[in-house]
Amino acid sequence: MSDEQGGNAAALRLDPLLHEPVRLTILAALAPTDYVEFSTLLGIVGVSKSALSKHVSALTDAGVVVVTSSPTDRRARRIALSETGRESFNAYLRRLEDIVRSARG
Repeated sequence: MSDEQGGNAAALRLDPLLHEPVRLTILAALAPTDYVEFSTLLGIVGVSKSALSKHVSALTDAGVVVVTSSPTDRRARRIALSETGRESFNAYLRRLEDIVRSARG
């Protein structure tokens, strides 16, 4: 592999935190909206409560999402992309689009 190809491969590398399939599904569900309730995410993502909670915690710890309580039901949790998370997800999508373009020649 030439240096040019190696540099190109590094530029096309995807963030493993965001690229994990369940987390990617979470981010895709959050991107077009202000927030999604945890219970709604369960139906979208299709994993157990504990698995979803672990993925949301990983994204929260990284500053990608913010979890708040619903103002009408303190037990209900709302998940939203943080500003940093939205920027990171958009950058991830741009890298993914670059990879697709590269693969198509």
